[in-house]
Amino acid sequence: MGHKKVCFECRKSFSITNDFQAGFSLTCPDCGNLATFLNHKFKPPKKQDKKAWELAEFLKNHGFYFQHAYEHVGPGTYLQVSYPLSMEEAIEFVLKYKK
Repeated sequence: MGHKKVCFECRKSFSITNDFQAGFSLTCPDCGNLATFLNHKFKPPKKQDKKAWELAEFLKNHGFYFQHAYEHVGPGTYLQVSYPLSMEEAIEFVLKYKK
């Protein structure tokens, strides 16, 4: 499973090899803008789903790169939380888990 470079301008995702020694460019091959390096867990929405792309970009802009997120529920106990599916949930998610 490779990571992804994602262009929010083109609304496209490109897989990146796990061989980081080989090097890679974060330039979007379509528009030439700087793409974003995201975790392999990022599931890109369909290109036409503008709201889902805006949601993903909002999360990325607030420091969430689709790695696992956890909630502390007790001494030494953490539960994995799911990423939000709506902008309203995303705002609450960012406020709660930004730390």
